[in-house]
Amino acid sequence: MTTAPKSEGAQSIARAALLLRTLSTFGSQGAALMQISSLTQLPKATVHRILSAMLEEHLVERPWGTRNYRLGPEVYAFGMSVLNVFDIKTIAQPSFERLAQTTGETVYLGIRCGYDAVCLDKRQGHLPQNAEILQINDRWPMGIGSFSLAILAHLPEEEIADIVAFNRIRSGEENTFSKMTAGIQKTRKNGYALTKTRSARGISGIAVPIFDRRRYPIASLCAVSTLERMKGSYLSDLASTLAHEAEIMSAQYELARMNPTQAETWRTAIKDPPPQRIAF
Repeated sequence: MTTAPKSEGAQSIARAALLLRTLSTFGSQGAALMQISSLTQLPKATVHRILSAMLEEHLVERPWGTRNYRLGPEVYAFGMSVLNVFDIKTIAQPSFERLAQTTGETVYLGIRCGYDAVCLDKRQGHLPQNAEILQINDRWPMGIGSFSLAILAHLPEEEIADIVAFNRIRSGEENTFSKMTAGIQKTRKNGYALTKTRSARGISGIAVPIFDRRRYPIASLCAVSTLERMKGSYLSDLASTLAHEAEIMSAQYELARMNPTQAETWRTAIKDPPPQRIAF
């Protein structure tokens, strides 16, 4: 999606990354070649060539009985190899506990995945179970919902433009994404994202970003409550509480990145002497 000039090798990598991010938005069902070409605005022949190469490397696969493409097993394996470094879900648990005790609200943890935000975890609060739309593992286009808007608003301008343009094409919702700039600016000004549901559910979500040491947004912490409660001093206090927990999580996230603990247990296996045979 970016128009900045690149060398041939860098351009190939950028296009492969674009295709992987695009496929991630379709989940397990995958997408057809024409869909991918249309969304990425890359020629169909180029998309086919790159996908064919990634098929051979198991970065992409084709679901049985379809002509679609989806992310492959190697992508999952790559993620597992750095789970202990980026395991923000585990880091969030103490914050979830404190927020549950102090606010009683439903709390979400969101992370960015390409052009989407993914609900990584949830702690149910006083709202009924079916009151909220967002559930664990749901993927929403970046900018839709406070949990994703809090991340989007703090990305570099070039990335924001890329994401908004992609999701505008993908969703066909011109009006929704044409108003995104105002929501981004308001989120930056307030320090939190605030959204209201369009349905009769009568709920509102507030979210704050979680930054790494470069002040790059890596996740978001979101609380959902009723429209009646989410205003005035309660809203301000809740925003401050979320921001405080987000700062704690940022510090713990960086600590985990600096101190990886995964052990190479296979080295012990090849160094251990073979078991001795027992004579009978």
